Parts: sequence; C-alpha cells; structure tokens
Amino acid sequence: MDWNKIIGVMPQVVNSVRSEYVVNNTIIKDDIFRILERHCIVVYYPFPEEKKNRGFHIKRFMNGDLKDFVYINTAHNTAEQIFAAAHELGHVWRVVDKVWDILGSDEEITDEIEEKIVGRFAAELLMPEAEFKKTFFVHLEELNLKTTHIRREEIIRVMVMQMSDYMVPYEAVRRRMIETHIISDSIGKMLSFEEDHWINDIVESYLKDINTAIKTTSMNKSIPGLRDLIEKAEHSGAVSEYVLSKIKEDFSVEGVDITDQIIDLSIEGE
Repeated sequence: MDWNKIIGVMPQVVNSVRSEYVVNNTIIKDDIFRILERHCIVVYYPFPEEKKNRGFHIKRFMNGDLKDFVYINTAHNTAEQIFAAAHELGHVWRVVDKVWDILGSDEEITDEIEEKIVGRFAAELLMPEAEFKKTFFVHLEELNLKTTHIRREEIIRVMVMQMSDYMVPYEAVRRRMIETHIISDSIGKMLSFEEDHWINDIVESYLKDINTAIKTTSMNKSIPGLRDLIEKAEHSGAVSEYVLSKIKEDFSVEGVDITDQIIDLSIEGE
C-alpha cells in the first residue's frame, strides 16, 4: 500500500473517530486517558524493567465476552504514557480497518503496517497539523527567532515548548515536525538523540525551565472502577478473601473511613 495514500486519508480517519466518540477538545493532552477508559479496560501499572515497553493492547474473554484491555507502563514519564495511550487507542478503535475501508484495500494487514499506521494516528490525534504548525511559529516569535539561520539549540528549545503544549515526548515532536514539513528529513536526523546524545542534555535543561508535568513518573497502580468491583466482590462472596487481598496489595487499594455525616447539596430556594 502506498504510504502517501494512507497519510492522505489519516485526517479523515482522525476526524471520523473524534466525531464518533465525541472528542471535542482539539488538543487532548492527558484527557487521552479518560477517552481510552471509556472504550476499554485500562490497567495502569509500573514495569521499571521494561524500558522499551510503554504499553500494550490485548483481548481477553471476560464473562463470556471478548474485551479490550490496555496496559500502560507507569514507570515511564507522563509524556510517554500519553503517547502510549493514544497509540493503543488506535488499536482499540481498529484504525487500520477504517483506513483500509476508505482506501478500498484488500491487502493483508501485517503487524508492521498496523504499528506504523497506529503510530501515525496517535501523532495526528495528539498533535493536529494546523495547531501544531501554529504553535511552533508562535513560539518562534515569542523567542524572536527567524526560520533562517537558527541555531540547533534554539530549535530544540522550541521543540521542548511543543512538548509542553501537547504533553508528548521529544521524539514524537521531532517526527511530527518532519511529517508536517516544518523541517526536512535531514534536519530531523540532526535533531535526533541517536545522532547526538548532547541533544538529550539540552532537552533536559530546557524542561527544567518550564513548569510542566511531562517528565513526572507516576508509578501509578490502578484500574478505573477497581474499588467498586472489590466492594461488590466482598459483599457477594464470589471471590476468595485471598484473591481480594492480593489484588488490594498489588494495586495499593486502601480502605476508606466511613462517617455518618450527611451533606445536603440542594440549592437554597429550589
């Protein structure tokens, strides 16, 4: 399949997904977690030893139905988690099938093709082209920089500002700048960590000057709605105390003190 044709229909796919699932905010940032949780079971858990694994998607039978599960590795920083969530959302939404339907293709979908398309989907969902270009050039103006004769550390500084704007990793910004034709492939290579490890030090330095949570590592352990499920299981007796205790321990679920205090939320005069 011609990659340019896939790129050509990707905005249509992103817009259809946004419309179908009522995603109104143009710049999604960490709202991606709320969106993902609406459409699958999300497990947040730290796997510090798995440096390259930001998250993954699987299907499992649950109560007789095949359910989507997404695991987010919370040992990675917030930016990495956000991009992982958007990527796995592409799998859950079966974005590749939507692309193939639009193109009328019957070509076999390999794992390599699917990963590449879902990666592009995540980039376009989190960093819409028009907004991405606009914020980039706004930052240039803020720093009194011109598009010609710009030093490498200056463009990296703008890229770090883009990281903060969209709460995404540096590598995602670098690739998106190439995809949106802000920079060429050759310049993009000059700006990669693989090309020069000094760039990572510069990025870290600039991040310290910005009030952002993108470098935060939460190490969170949670499954949305887990506490309610545990309480139901405890009352029903359907799950052994050992299993419930193990789940509570694994996900650091603590008890909540219950009081008899009642709060009236009615508005006076109504």
